[in-house]
Amino acid sequence: MSTTTHGTPKQGAECMASGEDITNENYCEYLTAPSQTWHPSLYSEEIVRQLIATQFGTYLKNVENATRDCAAAVRRVIAKGPPTYLSDPHALPLPEGDTHITTIWYSKSNTEESARLEGALSEEEREKLWSDQKEVLASMEKVEASEATEAK
Repeated sequence: MSTTTHGTPKQGAECMASGEDITNENYCEYLTAPSQTWHPSLYSEEIVRQLIATQFGTYLKNVENATRDCAAAVRRVIAKGPPTYLSDPHALPLPEGDTHITTIWYSKSNTEESARLEGALSEEEREKLWSDQKEVLASMEKVEASEATEAK
């Protein structure tokens, strides 16, 4: 784990999700790669932990729901593939050149933990799932194109 000195929450900081004040009791930072730099989270510890626990499952539900809609909806959901690490472009933005969050530091316990999502797949399993999802998308696009042609 990193040996970098961590900061403290800015005066008046609020969690972007809950609106609660961010204090030393719920402040956290995230480490991005490949730069290996720490950044203050705009979410409280509780929200970050909740996202790590639920973000992968939410992705799977979103894919399932999109398949009931249309190919465009599926395309939007699977564009980046199944998530592996915690991400949020608003409260946990990545600096230019960085690709993902690797570690979370929690101020209250002064501990660092992996930002890998609960339920996230190994790289090989992830690629297989993504490939399967792309095949479903291709089938949906084919059906939609056929239906559009028949409607003319």
